[in-house]
Amino acid sequence: MEEIIYIILLILTIILFKFVFKINLKKAKKLSQNKELEKITDKFPENIEVAKEMLGMLGNDGVKIEEAKDTGTSLYIAISNKISIADMKNNYARLQTIAHECLHSCQDRTLLLFNFIFSNINMIYFLIITILTLFKVVNNQILQIAILMLFTMIQFAVRSFLEIDAMTRAKFLAKEYMEKKNLCTEEEKETLLKEYDKINKVGIPFTVDNLLTSGLIRVLIYTVISAFI
Repeated sequence: MEEIIYIILLILTIILFKFVFKINLKKAKKLSQNKELEKITDKFPENIEVAKEMLGMLGNDGVKIEEAKDTGTSLYIAISNKISIADMKNNYARLQTIAHECLHSCQDRTLLLFNFIFSNINMIYFLIITILTLFKVVNNQILQIAILMLFTMIQFAVRSFLEIDAMTRAKFLAKEYMEKKNLCTEEEKETLLKEYDKINKVGIPFTVDNLLTSGLIRVLIYTVISAFI
């Protein structure tokens, strides 16, 4: 009976956050496409060169950089101190996206490594405890739900801090980079920065919601399994 209550509460919480953060996937997709702004960013160097120059501006030249052509996601990998840049040639947000990953590389290394290690521990624990529960090796499911919730909150607190910090600062690094390169007019720069503001207004709530929802879904899956085995 307790598990059923938890299932209802978890589902309601996930739905509630969609309304609270005003998640609109159509609006987010629309913001990612703008041919006129792409012409502006086409004036700037290739992604790898942009990343190298931004890292130089940040005084962090020791980061490895690679272009990942098989994925649409750019990321900074803390364990290997490497930035993997997606193929974003036709994406006007590429300067801000690259700035975001460069800023990740400058964040507190203890937090970055903790986030990487704890995220993997959380996932492994979830898989192991789910399997053990399915085979009825674990009997105290309520305790496991509480542990999974605690792990979710810890992971969310650290990851959301890292992401929000990088997202809010990325626009300013992109602006500084554009001013340094001086490859577009002042009007073009301001137009691009205004669009970056719009992206962040949608992207930051979306990121927070996504991080929290993905963690709650793991707890929800385990709770459903616990309720019906």
